[in-house]
Amino acid sequence: MSDGVHLKPELPLVLSRYRDVMDLALKDAISDRSIFLYDMLRYCMGWSDTNGVPLEAEKGKGIRPSLCLFTCEALGGDIGKALPAAVSLELIHNFSLIHDEIQDSDEIRHHRPTLWNVWGIPKALVAGNVMRVLADRSMFTMPSDDPKLLSASSLIVSEACLEMIEGQYMDISFEGGNSIGVDQYMKMISHKTGALLRSSVHIGAIIGSRGGRVADTFREIGVKLGFMFQIKDDILGTWGDTASTGKPVGSDIRRKKNTLPIIHARESQTQTYQEEISELYSMESIQDHHVDRVLDILDATEARHYCQGLVEDYALDVSKDIQNIGFSKNSREEFQELVSFLVDRSF
Repeated sequence: MSDGVHLKPELPLVLSRYRDVMDLALKDAISDRSIFLYDMLRYCMGWSDTNGVPLEAEKGKGIRPSLCLFTCEALGGDIGKALPAAVSLELIHNFSLIHDEIQDSDEIRHHRPTLWNVWGIPKALVAGNVMRVLADRSMFTMPSDDPKLLSASSLIVSEACLEMIEGQYMDISFEGGNSIGVDQYMKMISHKTGALLRSSVHIGAIIGSRGGRVADTFREIGVKLGFMFQIKDDILGTWGDTASTGKPVGSDIRRKKNTLPIIHARESQTQTYQEEISELYSMESIQDHHVDRVLDILDATEARHYCQGLVEDYALDVSKDIQNIGFSKNSREEFQELVSFLVDRSF
C-alpha cells in the first residue's frame, strides 16, 4: 500500500477554510515529544510514513473542528478562543479511530495500514490513550478570561467523549445480534457518532454567541448532523466504492454489523428475508457470495433508498434551522454547501 495521497473530490469551504490553522495547532499539540510513540501519532494524522519521515498523506475530513470554528466565526466569535476545543475534538475523534480499528480488525484507513496493523495492538492502544490525554491537555489552553465558558466547554467535551465510548460499546454489543430495532440503533449512533458532532457546533456557538438560545439551537442542529453523518456512513460501508472509501464493498456486512440498511431489511414484511439475514449473520465468517446475497436482499427491500431518504430528511430540517440563527447570507450559503456535501458524499 502506497503512502501517496489518494485524490478526493473537492471539500466544501467550511471543511477546507480551517485546514491550515488546524494542521498547525494539531502539530503543536502532538509534536513536542521526540520518542517514536509520537511518530506513530504523526503517522495516524497523515504527516509521516511508518519510519517517521515527514510527508503529506491522505487525511480525514476534519468535520468536527471545522464545524466548531465555523460556527464560532459565523456568529461573530474569535476562532482563536475556539481553537483549543477544536483541537481537542479532533484528537478525541482520532483516539476513537485508533481503538475502533483494533476492535473492528480494520487493516486499512485512508488507503494506508492502520496503526495496529503496522505496530501491533499493544502499541496502538498506548498511542490511542496518549491521543486522548493530549486532547485533555488542549482544553487546558483555552482562554481563561471567562471561567464559566471554559468550564462549560470542558464539560461538554468530557461528556461527549463518554457518550462516544458508550455508543461504541453498544455498537460492538449489537454485532451479530438478530433483534436490534431502529430505535436502539438511533440511540447508539446518537452517542457513538452524534456526541462529538453535536459538541462541535454547540461549543462553537457557545464561544461565538456567549451561550443562550442560539447555542441550544446549534446543539439540536448538531444532533441532526450526527444522524446524517452516521446513516451516510452506513450507506458507504455497505455500497461505497472501494476507490473512494478505502474499504471493500460490503465491509460492514463482512463484520456482521447491524447497520441501518440491515435493520431496515430485518424489519421488512418479508419473513423469509429476516430469517435469511439471521442465518447468514450467525455464520462464523461472511464470504464474498454471502455478501452478494445480503446485498441482493437489501436491494429487494429498498434499504438504500430508505436510508438515503432519512439523510435527506435530516438535511432538510437542518436547512430550515439555519435560516433563523443569526448567520449572514454568505455563512448560510456555506453551511448549506456543507449540508449538501454530507448528503451526497462518497467517502
